[in-house]
Amino acid sequence: MMDVVNIVATGDVGQELDLEALYVDLDFSQKEYNPKKAPALQLRSVQDGPVIILYSSGAYNIMGARCEKGIEELYNAFSSSLEELGIDISNKSRPEVRNIVCKAELGREVDLSALTVALGMEQVEYEPEQSPFVYYWPDNLDCLITIPANGEVIITGVTTKQAAKQALSNLQDRLEIVSPK
Repeated sequence: MMDVVNIVATGDVGQELDLEALYVDLDFSQKEYNPKKAPALQLRSVQDGPVIILYSSGAYNIMGARCEKGIEELYNAFSSSLEELGIDISNKSRPEVRNIVCKAELGREVDLSALTVALGMEQVEYEPEQSPFVYYWPDNLDCLITIPANGEVIITGVTTKQAAKQALSNLQDRLEIVSPK
């Protein structure tokens, strides 16, 4: 079983923006702008939903979504709100997924020392005095798998859930070699 816990997407509206004016004029259920704290306007259309972080350069990040539909819904609300203010971004970049964070269960406890040796020292980092995790960078996959002893792994750096599933499958295959069930 694998769950998506966060999707991060980025984009650019293609023009500089007055964040202070947008903070006043945009109609979002939650918005925050404190330039002394952060140089960005934060907008949410749903409490505890994904957030769009907009910079005066026009660049933006969307994070906190658990599915790509959440990214699209927030972006559509954002672009519609800008259009209502006379700011046309229809021909600019739509959000592009940059990172998906997934959580999965291996269904068993893991001997991290044995795992480190089995996965290959060049592909892992494990310093039990500093961190209770094995950090594993699988061959031919551009991602990081964080592995605690309890078997609840976190996969980061992928841009699709399919890539996360492939990374998990790769790890499970390697675990079978180390310690078959």
